[in-house]
Amino acid sequence: MTTPPPDPATGGPTTGPGRAAPTVADDLAAAPELLFAYYNATAAELGRRTWDTPAALPDYFRVDYDDPAAYYGPPGGYLSARLDGRLAGGVGYHFHGPDIEVKRLYVAPEARGAGVARALMAVLHERARAAGAPRCVLDVLPQRTGAINLYKRLGYRQIGPYRDDHGPIELLCYAYDL
Repeated sequence: MTTPPPDPATGGPTTGPGRAAPTVADDLAAAPELLFAYYNATAAELGRRTWDTPAALPDYFRVDYDDPAAYYGPPGGYLSARLDGRLAGGVGYHFHGPDIEVKRLYVAPEARGAGVARALMAVLHERARAAGAPRCVLDVLPQRTGAINLYKRLGYRQIGPYRDDHGPIELLCYAYDL
């Protein structure tokens, strides 16, 4: 496992008194659990029904859920974060043209505010730089104001759509120059 170095944009992960910093590692094995939680959080935020089991997921979500190793395979990857040994969040990434696309950043509700998202993004930025990407790009639901504020604090700036397959869901797009 890797404990990320302090992110220059944020000063590093925030941890509360008596709480250990998140640890981040490559972890495809954790992807299905974290992706399923992410999909349900997304559905709830959009006012749609959630799913009781992964078998009920729509085809759109099956793209990375069914085979995360193929979707997030090298030169991309999937990172998980743990707090006190417990799974606390995850994020995937892969190339989209020359850029690294950040996919499905998720932090478990009980782990929010402990620096998990910052720790995940700091390691992701390290990996993107090492892969030679010029920037990271991502899309986000407009109602995810907490995530948007985090991205802005990390140095992301809003851009126009960087792909044409976003579908009918309104999304905002951001980029971070490496």
